[in-house]
Amino acid sequence: MAEPFKLCILVGDSEDRNPAELSPGWDMAEVPVALQLEPFESNANWIKKRAEIESWNVLPIKASSHFLQFFGLTATGPGADWEQLKFWTKRAFERLAELGVEVVGVYGNFFTVPEGFPKTKAMDQGIRFANMLADHAGSHGMFIALEPTGNLNTLWPRYLEGVAFAKEVGRPEVRVMADLDYFPKLDQPLEDIAKEPEYCMHCHIAGKGGQPGVGDCVEEHTHLFRILRDIGYERGVSCACSWVSTQGGELDYGAETAKTLMYLQYLRDKVYSE
Repeated sequence: MAEPFKLCILVGDSEDRNPAELSPGWDMAEVPVALQLEPFESNANWIKKRAEIESWNVLPIKASSHFLQFFGLTATGPGADWEQLKFWTKRAFERLAELGVEVVGVYGNFFTVPEGFPKTKAMDQGIRFANMLADHAGSHGMFIALEPTGNLNTLWPRYLEGVAFAKEVGRPEVRVMADLDYFPKLDQPLEDIAKEPEYCMHCHIAGKGGQPGVGDCVEEHTHLFRILRDIGYERGVSCACSWVSTQGGELDYGAETAKTLMYLQYLRDKVYSE
């Protein structure tokens, strides 16, 4: 049997959650590019930020998300600014490489088709940007994980459409992310992940109204975990979610991340022991 997938957690995406308070025991972490690596910031500022990130003691950081954000950055439509995108992308990958990131998540909502804008032109732009990402990913030994969001105003709203887009790009670095929250949109079965297992490069999960373990998602999480087990998936399943206090009062990030980790470890162990 393949090695179990890794339990991952997104850190540094909110000011009210101090990464230094994260409970120990996670297999890997995910960092938001736009919020922490800040590619438009100077290299002098990056040296300070990298030292701060390393002080969190949440290594290894193996994944990233929030690749494009702020400054009007978009990959498609009349607002696509290629000078911006080239600088941002090059600087982002250089900094990701310093942290040891292996999988770079790219959100599907940055591949929109604006009203009145030709979809064929948006597709050409999307493929151009995906090739730019692949160029840098290939140079640094990384993969791209495109994240379909169920948004019909994007180039690839469904998971399998994301796979088809990756195939159209035709670069081995370009793969897809499975976010459990977006599958119910457009009635997508989780079994779609198993149709092209080699394209699943990263996963996102959450609970109902908060982190995994909040609300009753045991059936959905178990279903996903069985599919990942059966396809031999060994990469990250990441908590990229809002966090709430399950005990009332202010959020105790350390206690809640410990509780969530225990919940996920239990389900993973159960699935792999079946």
